[in-house]
Amino acid sequence: MRHDHASAGCRPMSRQRRTAAPWVALAAAIAGLLGASQITEADWMRLGRALWRVVTTQEEEAPRRRAPRGEAELPTAPFSGQARVLDGDTLDIAGIRVRMQGIDALEGDQQCNRPGGRYACGRAARDQLAALIDGRDITCTPDGSSTYGRSVAVCTVSQGGREIDLNAAMVRSGYAFDCTRYSKGRYAEEEAAAKAEKAGAWAGRFTYPWSHRDRAGACGR
Repeated sequence: MRHDHASAGCRPMSRQRRTAAPWVALAAAIAGLLGASQITEADWMRLGRALWRVVTTQEEEAPRRRAPRGEAELPTAPFSGQARVLDGDTLDIAGIRVRMQGIDALEGDQQCNRPGGRYACGRAARDQLAALIDGRDITCTPDGSSTYGRSVAVCTVSQGGREIDLNAAMVRSGYAFDCTRYSKGRYAEEEAAAKAEKAGAWAGRFTYPWSHRDRAGACGR
């Protein structure tokens, strides 16, 4: 669980630096493009990563700016409803942001390689989660923790008379991975099966999402 402490009316300098850093990176990427005699694919990818970090930073800071719902107000009991899929492991249910517990999905700006060329695997992860939900109501059971104003939970959906663990299904699809630091290996079997069948990102080459975020070890792997 993340806790931020600040005196009334005073914002810590460390938070200011964290908030400004993505904008500085974006400005540097744009300046690099403007000054380049020839724009390469790597230049466009660098600009895309900088833009994505700005967007995700704004998403993370938004709950604090709006602040009608503090971390203490996040649900502690299971809750259900229609879900808006934000990425491969993040949902919004009636204004409650949910981070799916024990997994880490490919980031929205990630590109992966597979036979036939590169593809937007991060977008594919988001689409996979949306397809699993398929417009049905889902139920999320919080584990009592939160991260960046999001309730950490295991989510399920009813399908054919049975409850599908969406966290497990995302790992089994090959677009998310067992985050052993939090899952304690609960989804190791699904990941092994996805890898063996070359499902999703396992069909080619990819970077683990925690490494893509420059957060090596975030999942304890």
